[in-house]
Order: sequence, then structure tokens, then C-alpha cells
Amino acid sequence: MNPIERLQSYMRRSAAGRYESIPVPPFTVFIHPFDTLIYFNYAIPDGPITGDVSEPLRRLRAEFQKRGRVPRFEYVSELAPALADTLLAAGFRQEAEARLMVCTRESFTPVAVPEGLSLSVLTSGSSREEVRTYCDTSRRAFSPEEPYEASEEDISKTLEELREGRAVMGQVEGQPAVVGMFTPPSEGIAELAGVATFERFRKRGLGTALTSRVVQEAFARGVDVLFLSTITEEAGRIYERVGFRFVTRMLFMVEGSHPEGAVPPVSG
Repeated sequence: MNPIERLQSYMRRSAAGRYESIPVPPFTVFIHPFDTLIYFNYAIPDGPITGDVSEPLRRLRAEFQKRGRVPRFEYVSELAPALADTLLAAGFRQEAEARLMVCTRESFTPVAVPEGLSLSVLTSGSSREEVRTYCDTSRRAFSPEEPYEASEEDISKTLEELREGRAVMGQVEGQPAVVGMFTPPSEGIAELAGVATFERFRKRGLGTALTSRVVQEAFARGVDVLFLSTITEEAGRIYERVGFRFVTRMLFMVEGSHPEGAVPPVSG
């Protein structure tokens, strides 16, 4: 298995650990147990796609729809190169294309914490109120127009992930400003996810400093390769400062009838 195949394999294992897994060969559908947000519900191809998949796509759509979810795909494009055209012909549209980047112990470049930023690490032993603040900050920074308050289920789910993963929250003058985490590791791989900064705190280097701390925490817990996906070139340059390097691209494909305008809240 080459390095890019290892990353896609990790994504499948990670999704299976967090969501309900529904086999629809040659795809697997992953459904969040209670959150209908489209970015938490998606399918990944099981491998390269060949032949007619119209019937599997019909069944896949049905699995999403009966759970009140929007049919959607997230996958490494070079590992299923024919899938994009197949989905476009089937009524999907490209939601976004992301850059997949990795950081290793050798490439990691620590970044100093800016004056005024206080970073704290959240674990499974953190209080529910700390985790509530983390969840609220993450969702509101990504989707400021969306009314959101973390539910008890959200908090419990996050605490479960923090048994093996870690989250970092940054505050400025006692106010939550920036958050991010790495997902539970598997076979030496983990994902840097959910790096988000409130708009009023951006352009201060807070996201870069927080990313550096998340990377440190990941490597301290035995991670060898930390990866992320980002849509914007600007965000990619920020992650390059910490030692992330581009390796390949991901595609995000969504049912064509879903309203346009939003982009997936990837790490950038």
C-alpha cells in the first residue's frame, strides 16, 4: 500500500469509528448518528470504480435520503480517477477540490505562540463545560450564520474522540478565539481537523500557532504522519509554515439539487 492509499485507508477507518457504516458496494456510506450537517455525512469509494454503477448509486441515494441526509462523496481523486465523471453524469456536482497535505516529524517546524494567545489542551478528562466551549467555538467559527449550541450528544461524542485524539483551544483576553484537533490515530496516522478562528481574531498568526501545538501533541502521542485537507491556497501556505507538504488532491461531490454557496469546513 503506497502512502496515498494509506491516507485514504485511514479516512475509511476513522469514519467507521465515528459514524454508522453502510456498505453499498463499490461504496461505503458514513452517517453521523445525530447531526444532519452535510459535511458529517458522506460516502467513500471502496477502490477504483469501473463499469456501470447506476444501480449502486441509486441504492446509495436511498440510504442517504431515508436518513434525511444529502448524498455526498469525499475521496482522494487519484485513487478513483473515473468516479468524478460518473458522478457528474449521474446528477452530482463538484462541491470543492481540496489539497491534501502531510506533516512528518522530519518536516515539522514549530511556531512560537504570539503574545496574548493562551493555548489549552483538551483530553477525555476535560470538563464538559470546556468541551462545550470548544464545540461551540468550532461550529460558530466555521458557520457564523448558523444558530448552534453544542448538545449533550455533541459533548459526549467529542469526549469519546479525545480518549485517543487531542483538541487545542486558544483564548485571547479570556475569550475563545481559535480551535483545532487531531483525530484518534491508527497505524501511525492521524488527521488535523477543524482548525477554525473567529473572524475578529484572524490575521494574527493564531491559527498557525495552534496548528503547531496540535502537531506537537500528535507526535508526542506516537503519530508519525499528520494530514489535513484545505481548499484555499492561502491556508495551504499557512500550513506550509508548520511543515505540511502537498501530496495529492481530494474531491468533494454533492447531490446536484443541494444549494450552492457553502464549502466544506476542511482544515483550511
